[in-house]
Amino acid sequence: MKTNSILQYMLIAVCLFISGKMTSQEMVTLPNGGCGRLLDTNTSSSSDGGFLCFRLGKEAANPGNMTDTDVNSFASLKPGTGAGLFCSMYVGVGTNGADFQANKPVYIDFASDGFNFNPSFNGGNFVFYNNGQEVYRTGINGHFFFDFGDNQERRIIKVIPTAAWDEVQLAFGEAIGIGFSFSQMRVYNILSEYYLAPMTYLSQPSDKTVAAGGSTTMTAVINNTPTDETPDNITYQWQVLNGSTWTNLVNGTNYSNVTSSTLTISNVPVGFNNNQYRVVANSSFHTCSFQAISTVGRLFVNSVNVPGAISADQTVCMDISNDPAVFTQTAAAQVSGSAEYQWQSSADNITFVNITNATSATYDAPPVTQTTYYRRGVRSVLNGNTTGYQYSNVVKVTVKQNCLIKCIITNRMLYTKLNSN
Repeated sequence: MKTNSILQYMLIAVCLFISGKMTSQEMVTLPNGGCGRLLDTNTSSSSDGGFLCFRLGKEAANPGNMTDTDVNSFASLKPGTGAGLFCSMYVGVGTNGADFQANKPVYIDFASDGFNFNPSFNGGNFVFYNNGQEVYRTGINGHFFFDFGDNQERRIIKVIPTAAWDEVQLAFGEAIGIGFSFSQMRVYNILSEYYLAPMTYLSQPSDKTVAAGGSTTMTAVINNTPTDETPDNITYQWQVLNGSTWTNLVNGTNYSNVTSSTLTISNVPVGFNNNQYRVVANSSFHTCSFQAISTVGRLFVNSVNVPGAISADQTVCMDISNDPAVFTQTAAAQVSGSAEYQWQSSADNITFVNITNATSATYDAPPVTQTTYYRRGVRSVLNGNTTGYQYSNVVKVTVKQNCLIKCIITNRMLYTKLNSN
């Protein structure tokens, strides 16, 4: 019976140890946003400096709260006021298992009430130990305004110890107390992983211009750092704005890769002009969910919608004037950008060649000596993108050699004989 009781207690102890170890590794959602994995610890300790530290209101309490699953419980370190020779106090957690890695970030959920800029503030440090020997130290004042949290009272401080370690302490110490007051420091959570919420984009969609029928891409990439801070299992969903509603895209004739960081838009129709696109990135694991919506990228479709029309056929005569009248437009070209023109001529209405310096909406052709065909090409230039030429109707200038009616002059006498009757 006694043996059974001992075994039962041993099993209970093992279960409690395993339970505590698993609990300390849980993912937690933080009140100020973001999500993290609690540091896997199984020891905790604290000291208020002992009898040599004569400071009123001093406190070093609840170190175990730094890695428990209650994200709003905290370890408290109050230096208090007064003077103390060799006054040193701390709250700490650690492990008697495998060391924590060097050069891997540790994220400390930290807050301090009513701190002030004085030498006592420099006495607050995060100190890392291995087998009781200090291996790394960093001052709170070196992080407080530069890590995560903006202007919030409670923020995440990122520390990267340069050596392997098995214990971390929030420590305060003065060689000689000088009576400065210092408010309470609190550590809510110490995390081995931390993921920002919302996620941030390394690159955002940009406006694109493409010729009708062409292809283009839009890209937006989440800033996924190699050392935590962004979850790995990120999914993307591209959307297009229809009226006032964002609609998920599906792969098809015009869209592909709609669930990747780079959207491909192919065989772009004119109707896509001024479309607006964005991407929604998501990540979800354990109890944590993340989402980030990109900025908007606009698609401009460069096209010649109507090439326009030019004035009608003409006939010129070599014996009067073989200079054609100015070719004018009877219907203006319609383009999405700026119109550029190029007139062409042909002797057979099959092969056309560009006419030098004929780049206006109208064209005044020089005199011709043979029947010639003319047409006007137009292309659109938009945001540096240029379409191909599209052409108007063809006009024919017919050349005749003689158009004047010539009178025949003769010296023959015309007479008539009068009838005597």
